[in-house]
Amino acid sequence: MTSGDLNAVLEEARRLVEPKGEEAVREVSEEFKRYIASRIEEAGVRGEVALVGSAARGTWLPDKIDIDLFIILSRDYPKEFINNLLSIIRKFLDKDNISYELRYAEHPYITAHYKGFDIDIVPCFKIAPGEAPITAADRSPLHHQYLLARLDDERRLSVRLLKRFMRGIGVYGAEVRVEGFSGYLTELLVVRYGSFLDVLKAAARWRPYKTVIDIEGYYKPQEALKKFKSPLVVVDPVDKNRNAAAAVSLTSMSTFILAAKMFLRRPSLSYFEPRRTPALAVPTIALVFPWPGGAPDAAWGRLKRIARALANKVEECGFKVLRWGVGGEEGREARVVLLLESYELPQWELHVGPPAASDAAEAFVEKYLGEEVVGPFVEGGRVYVVRRRKITRVEDCLAKTARDLGLRFDIAIGVGTDLASKTPWLT
Repeated sequence: MTSGDLNAVLEEARRLVEPKGEEAVREVSEEFKRYIASRIEEAGVRGEVALVGSAARGTWLPDKIDIDLFIILSRDYPKEFINNLLSIIRKFLDKDNISYELRYAEHPYITAHYKGFDIDIVPCFKIAPGEAPITAADRSPLHHQYLLARLDDERRLSVRLLKRFMRGIGVYGAEVRVEGFSGYLTELLVVRYGSFLDVLKAAARWRPYKTVIDIEGYYKPQEALKKFKSPLVVVDPVDKNRNAAAAVSLTSMSTFILAAKMFLRRPSLSYFEPRRTPALAVPTIALVFPWPGGAPDAAWGRLKRIARALANKVEECGFKVLRWGVGGEEGREARVVLLLESYELPQWELHVGPPAASDAAEAFVEKYLGEEVVGPFVEGGRVYVVRRRKITRVEDCLAKTARDLGLRFDIAIGVGTDLASKTPWLT
């Protein structure tokens, strides 16, 4: 790698993450903030309306602008008041002909569609730093204030580069579907290390279950590792009892470590703008069934559990699952994709029995005496038979699996999938 190569790539990447329409974002955000503030005041609700998140800090990606409007309620209100407040908000949005959707995280919130922007309206409760939250959303205003005081223009650029890089390698987002790095976490990493490149240089040295980032120095490293027990520990600076990296899976952390090393060795714009390549002719099966339902994180979690169960069942039939993944369209269709060694298995298999000296050996021999098998025979210390497989086609295995798991799905064989392609950011 030469500095010229790196600088050229970063210059191109800067153009990709350069914010567009900042003035419009600012104007619409402030206008909608005033609108919500006036309406809840009319309704007699005691609460402060605040803009938080990436749009308020100037760290959003150009093609994904998240405007987050928080209604910070007095702790005098019970937690159940959130549902009442959302009902109040929905009534005046309906009255003023502003379209919206009711969405769900830990508790419901509203996404309003206003002048070409999606604006999340999130109720929360006012807490002080270190105070136990009533809802998970309560920390967000504190996060905003913490970051706002520590991000200058250069660091904002670094955050945008880091978000785009993470999105390019598939690890950006704390939702269950991704199990990766949240926007807040990317900003904390830049605050800790200072720049995009310094984050990558640090990440190249990370080790799963051994890495602690504690900006405020709340713990000794071993204390934090013992307390949080996660692949990556980033102690939340506004709440020392929270790991801001709790959502990051071992796979996502390890992917980021590898990508950081490879980019520093051979910089390429493909990390920021991945280039898709055709799928190889690896035996592939897609299982398609109705969307599981419920809040998105709960649905994706259930879908991943179903995928693991399906992969395990297929392997129990004797097939080798090389890789699996989940996808689909939220609310409509779920998809589990399996990459296999082959669609069919040989007619005969070697079946391993118990140790010949064990009490179970006699029962094993008795079981197969009247069967069409090779053996039973002893090899080393164990008893074996060569027997005819009951299932040789993966479709038959899946039909059995559907019955065993109580699932209904359509089967598509030989589908194209990114799972069977070269890793796009390494092309």
